[in-house]
Amino acid sequence: MPILGQIPNPMHPHFYHGFHHFRRGPSRILWFTLGAASAAWFVKRREAHQHTTDRHFGRCWRPPVGSLPQPNSDEWKLRDLNNIPHATATEAPPPPSPLPWGYPEAHRERQWDEEKAKLQAVGRQAEDVMTKLSEDALDSVMSAMEALKRKLAEHRAERDRTQRELEKKFEDEKNSPHRFV
Repeated sequence: MPILGQIPNPMHPHFYHGFHHFRRGPSRILWFTLGAASAAWFVKRREAHQHTTDRHFGRCWRPPVGSLPQPNSDEWKLRDLNNIPHATATEAPPPPSPLPWGYPEAHRERQWDEEKAKLQAVGRQAEDVMTKLSEDALDSVMSAMEALKRKLAEHRAERDRTQRELEKKFEDEKNSPHRFV
């Protein structure tokens, strides 16, 4: 709010939002506290009522499981007699012949042998690859060693040649000294 006698300046940085400073409502900490309290109350209430509502799951209700009266066995016998199928003119095909004795064991053993053969083939292939890689690595190391040996021999020859040239130069200077006259 401008002081009496002052004209508000629209170019001032706080001109447009200076009057709305305290119109935000209650503090954010108040709303946070209210939310935390309501969440805590809800959780505690739910835990307190849990033991009475064990049979409820959402909106479904499960009745308690108790001992049910046993059905009359005569009634079941009548039901069984009524459910016997009548013989028809065309008979059903005979059931398939049972599997021979030891079939599951032989099948499992054959599968095991196949898996073992596959594993051995993979092992041989891995062994071949590792052998090839190690041979290649040894070949590369040997070629590097030969290259270094060749370089060392060249360096030694260069050093010997330089040494001979220096000795020859010193001999020449010794035989014909430099004159300063």
